[in-house]
Amino acid sequence: MNEAEKLLRAVFRFGDAGEWDAIASIDRSRADSWVHIHPDARYSLFGPSGTKEMLVGRDAFLDFVARCAAAISERSDEIVAISGIDEQCALVHARAYRRSRATGEEISYEWAMLYRVEDGRITYGADMLDADAQAFWGRALG
Repeated sequence: MNEAEKLLRAVFRFGDAGEWDAIASIDRSRADSWVHIHPDARYSLFGPSGTKEMLVGRDAFLDFVARCAAAISERSDEIVAISGIDEQCALVHARAYRRSRATGEEISYEWAMLYRVEDGRITYGADMLDADAQAFWGRALG
C-alpha cells in the first residue's frame, strides 16, 4: 500500500473490509479538519458550473465543496475501492446518489477520482464523471 492509498483510506475512513463512513459536512471550525490537503493543492473537478473547474488552493477546494453542497438537497456516497497506482497516486472509486435542491432531479452514478499525495498531503485531485453525471451538475442549480 502506497502513501496515497494509506492517506485516502484514513480520510475516507475506508477499512480493509470495505467499511465507509461518509463525510457529510465541512467543519471549518476544526483547524485540523482539512490538514490532509496541502494549502496549494490543485483540483480539476466537475460541479455546479457544469464544466470542469481548475481550483488552486485548499480554500478554493473548500469553497467548491460548499457550492456543491448548497446545490443538492440529498447526497450519499459509497466507496467501492481505493487503489494505489504508483508511489504517490491512488484512485478512489465510488457510487453516488444526488438530488438537486433547485429542481428535485435525482441521479445515481459512479465516480472516480485520482489523487496525488506528497509528504503526507493531497497535492492534486482530478475527478472523472460520465456524461450523465456531468450534465446533472450543469443543471443542479436550476
